[in-house]
Amino acid sequence: MENVRKKILVAAIQKYGQSAQQFKAIEELSELIRALARADDPENIAEEMADVRIMLDQLELIFRNGQKVAKYEVQKLRRLDQRVHAADVIE
Repeated sequence: MENVRKKILVAAIQKYGQSAQQFKAIEELSELIRALARADDPENIAEEMADVRIMLDQLELIFRNGQKVAKYEVQKLRRLDQRVHAADVIE
């Protein structure tokens, strides 16, 4: 996470509090779910995705679990890669 971005995210957590930002993350995830369910406004989907990405970064700072998240992301990407290539073999 770049330094300026991290400073902004930390400032938001300090200003609003960890609990409030956790609820904000839930709210932003819900808005993305609704936008995806409608799937009629690509601009709104992009905006909600940006909001969720910001909140996910704040959650990593709140829970201090960025390394764990990165580890699981790699594992899950490897598994997805295996599934994608396994599907190619079956066809």
